[in-house]
Amino acid sequence: MRVRTFAFAALAGSAFAGLTSLGTASAATPFVIPDAAAVGVELTPGETQSLASGPLPALVDRFVPSSSVTVGVMPDSRLPQDDKYVYADVNSIVGEAASRPGGSVDVVIDSEGLAVLQYW
Repeated sequence: MRVRTFAFAALAGSAFAGLTSLGTASAATPFVIPDAAAVGVELTPGETQSLASGPLPALVDRFVPSSSVTVGVMPDSRLPQDDKYVYADVNSIVGEAASRPGGSVDVVIDSEGLAVLQYW
């Protein structure tokens, strides 16, 4: 269990570092939520498109346990879902946001895991 926790923390830290350095002209806006002990980054539509076309979402799907990932999709999302669950991987969630005009994602890391939130 200790190795898994360390691996998750290392992957989460690497993901956050990768997101905050998407490019030299990156305008990603990092933020902190002290009450929730969470850190995150708000991506622009261009950065969301870069994220969607890169390997990071697939790496999250591969190495982060699905029980540690929370997602928030827009009400008009075309991803399969019911009242409680979204049946899609992180790659699809980021890709859908990237394909919408003005679409973007926020990525948040807290003690419970990773959250990916769509906006458009």
